[in-house]
Amino acid sequence: ESGRVRLAIPRGASVRRPGHEVARVSPPAARRARESIEPSSCAGASHRRAADARGSPSRRGRSRRRTMMVASEGTALLRVGDVDCPTVEDAHFSAVRRAFGIADDFLAGVFDFKELGAGGGKGGDLMSRTSCGTFFVKELNAGDAKSLLRPDFLEAYVNLITTGTSLLCKIVAVIKHPNKGRFLVMANCLPANVEEWSGLYDLKGSADDKALVEDGERVPEVHKRCWNVSWMLCEASGCNKGVPPRRTRYLAAKRRSFNFPIYVTKTQRAEILSALKRDVALFAEFGLMDYSMIVGVQRPPPGEAARCLQEAQGDAGATPRLHGKPYASRHGGDAVIAYFGIIDFLQAWTGGKKCAHVIKACCAPPPISTISPKAYARQFSEFFTWKLRGVAHDIPPAYARVGDTGEVASLDAAKLVSQIETLRFAVQNVEARLARAEARVTELEEEHLSSDAFHDASHT
Repeated sequence: ESGRVRLAIPRGASVRRPGHEVARVSPPAARRARESIEPSSCAGASHRRAADARGSPSRRGRSRRRTMMVASEGTALLRVGDVDCPTVEDAHFSAVRRAFGIADDFLAGVFDFKELGAGGGKGGDLMSRTSCGTFFVKELNAGDAKSLLRPDFLEAYVNLITTGTSLLCKIVAVIKHPNKGRFLVMANCLPANVEEWSGLYDLKGSADDKALVEDGERVPEVHKRCWNVSWMLCEASGCNKGVPPRRTRYLAAKRRSFNFPIYVTKTQRAEILSALKRDVALFAEFGLMDYSMIVGVQRPPPGEAARCLQEAQGDAGATPRLHGKPYASRHGGDAVIAYFGIIDFLQAWTGGKKCAHVIKACCAPPPISTISPKAYARQFSEFFTWKLRGVAHDIPPAYARVGDTGEVASLDAAKLVSQIETLRFAVQNVEARLARAEARVTELEEEHLSSDAFHDASHT
């Protein structure tokens, strides 16, 4: 509504706009600008919009040298709970934090290393969540570190999640605890404010798919081990008399997780599959496999779907979401908000995985997940192409009265006025932020020009 706003930015520092190149501003100026327009919080701060300002050739040369210093620095220490932890390759991860408005003190006071416990996966890496629910801190094992910290992979990964639509979990830091080793810090793919999920699934497009929550109830994991010979024989023969009920329920939920369709609109399906195609192409290029899609399904109370969607989307002009985008739709009278996020994508195609492939190909039920990276990428893409059904409809707005058939019957004038007032307040809030940012940037530009004039005079 307010149109496009152009801000004059002094050359030299990094100010990132999603989907655009990076404008350059001097390091001290960039630091002061961020402090003036970025409030510190666990969830992040507001967007920065920038346009490049031209300068003399000598000025551009000095700016480029200063920018290289900023890009190579990152942050040396991060305060994690009450521990100061050195960072690893933070020139890359600080770019992710800046793109999503995350202050460098985002872990101070919201995490305790004493809460670390086994993450529940087969690797058994230690993991815990921050008290705000927005981030996970997970132990970084040697194999995952080798995949993640490759300079070429880091550059491609950061570029993908900061410049376009991606389903990837966002890794925002790698740290070294003085005694416990290395950890990665990643954003929660699901919104922390949703307390109850109708369904929560970990999907690979293979027989390893599983339900974490089904019909609002958590599904306990009951794994089969080599010493459970009786279980193995009963399951292989199709006779479940010797299999505990909890194991039977777990297996039934796994089969339903693989088979159930996910209904979205046609536009949503195209957007999700387009992002997924770009993401798995990155994994295939770098030889990664065994990743999975976390899918959260929320079924709001009747008539509350539009309100829940608005809460999930957040305020207009706010910082980009760290969690997955909410996809709201209705099908067969059922209103659903679904979230998608690709996790656990650092597994390389190692010798151990190749041996496991031979064993599973002979013994495990198909389709298996221990296959080569290119085959895994193809299987993963084909699975979600089949699973996502683009036949659902958009959810009516909150101010619409829906009839028994699901069609909009009339409009609620009071709710419509409330929606307009909320939108007007959001637009005014964005305009005020942009005005403050423009004033601050103009001030910094004047300081920068004065500094350049002083340097030019000293040289002459």
